[in-house]
Amino acid sequence: MSTFNYAQYSQVVEQAQANGEGSAKVGYFKLKNDGDIAIARINIGSTDDMMFASVHTMNVGGRWMKVSCLNPLGVSGGQCALCSAHTSNPNGPIGKSAKKLFIPMMVSYRDPNAEGGYTAPAPVIWDRPAAFSRELANKLMVAGDLRNTLVLITRNGKAGDMQTTYSMDILPENHPVFKPGMVPVDFSAFNNFNIAKHSYWEKTAEEIQVYLTTGQVPERVQTANTQPAATVANVANAYTAQPQAAYTAPVNVTPQNVAPAAPQTPPVATFNQPAAYTPPAQSAPTGDPTPTRNFTGFSF
Repeated sequence: MSTFNYAQYSQVVEQAQANGEGSAKVGYFKLKNDGDIAIARINIGSTDDMMFASVHTMNVGGRWMKVSCLNPLGVSGGQCALCSAHTSNPNGPIGKSAKKLFIPMMVSYRDPNAEGGYTAPAPVIWDRPAAFSRELANKLMVAGDLRNTLVLITRNGKAGDMQTTYSMDILPENHPVFKPGMVPVDFSAFNNFNIAKHSYWEKTAEEIQVYLTTGQVPERVQTANTQPAATVANVANAYTAQPQAAYTAPVNVTPQNVAPAAPQTPPVATFNQPAAYTPPAQSAPTGDPTPTRNFTGFSF
C-alpha cells in the first residue's frame, strides 16, 4: 500500500495546480435511483461555455476509459485508427465515436442524514450526450446565465434502466424550500479546469497504435528490460521486435592447441574464438517518458 506524509501530499496538490489540473478536486455527477434529486448551479452563462468532445470508450486493464477521437466533427475513419478498429480489435471492444457534453456544476444532493437534509455543495462534471445541449440552450433562453439561478435536477428511471431521463427545472428565488444560499455562487473549483484531464484521455495517433498492438496505454507499457522507453515509437517496437536470446557461456569446452599446464596447476580453459564475448552496451534512459499522471478520481 502506498503511504505518504502531509508534506508529500501538499507537494502533489501544488504540482497538480501548477499543471493546470484544477480537475483534481472535481467529481462526477450521479443520481442513482428513480426520483433522486439534486439542487445545482450550472457553470454556463451562454452556449459558448458548453464543453463538447467526441470520444471512444475502450477497455484498458478491465476498466472502461474514454479516449478522444482524432477525427474532426462529422468525419468517420480517416485520421482516427479507433474509428476503424472498433469491430476488429483483438484486445477488446472499442465503442464507436460518441459526441459528449460535459457540464460543470456545483451540486447539493438530497440526504436525510445531512444537516438541513442536503449535502454541502460540491463541484462535479455531468457527462451527457451532446444532444442534451438543446435542453441547456432552452434553459439559457428562459433564465439567462445559469450561474445565477438554482436548478432542480430529477432522475426519471430505475438504476440500470437504459431509458432513464433527467428533468431540469429552473427554481424561483422565492422558492419556499430551495433557497439561493443552499448553493452559493462560487465556481472557483473550476479555475484552470481542463476537461481532457478529468473526463477522458487525449492520445496521439502513435499512442493509440500502441494500444491497438498491445492492449495497453503507453504510460503503462515498459520495454523488455523493464526500463522506461524513450519514446512512444520505442514502446511499440519493444512489442513488435523478436526477443533476443541471452548469451550463455559454453560449458566444458575442450581447449584446442593449448599446452598442458604443470601437473600441480589445474588446467585453465581457453576459447578458440577471435575475441571474448562482450555484452552490448545498455544505453541509459534519456528521461522518464511517462505522461503526467491524471489526478482524476483522486480527491484533494
